[in-house]
Amino acid sequence: MSRKKFIRFDDKDFYKDVPNEVGIYKIYSLQENNIPHILRRLLKDDEEGILYICHSKKLKDRIRMLYRVLNPNDFAATAHTFGMKYRNSKILQKNFPKSTLAFTYEVDSQHEKKEKKLIKNYSEIFGEVPPLNSNSFKE
Repeated sequence: MSRKKFIRFDDKDFYKDVPNEVGIYKIYSLQENNIPHILRRLLKDDEEGILYICHSKKLKDRIRMLYRVLNPNDFAATAHTFGMKYRNSKILQKNFPKSTLAFTYEVDSQHEKKEKKLIKNYSEIFGEVPPLNSNSFKE
């Protein structure tokens, strides 16, 4: 497995270098040594530990908004699927503390198609979508 450049949500100015362009992003929970937590899935373990896959028309804005949803002292005016599920679940927060959450991103003009392809591939390998994506996959 190649080493990804993970960006932790608790890094100072974590979104500083994220472009405000179209693209996709993935969210993970990392161990102290920046290795993703292995996730038990239906068909096999996900060694990449992908919690969520999504696309955005403005990556930087979307990531900053997610950060606001994850921060209990902040109020985010708009919803974020991952952020709201995480914020409303004590068991998720216990097992995947906010200090372990990180993301990767990729600028891609075909972001919607890329997201669908990534989720479809994930569901074919693991028998289900990433744990904090919607409960079903739509082509």
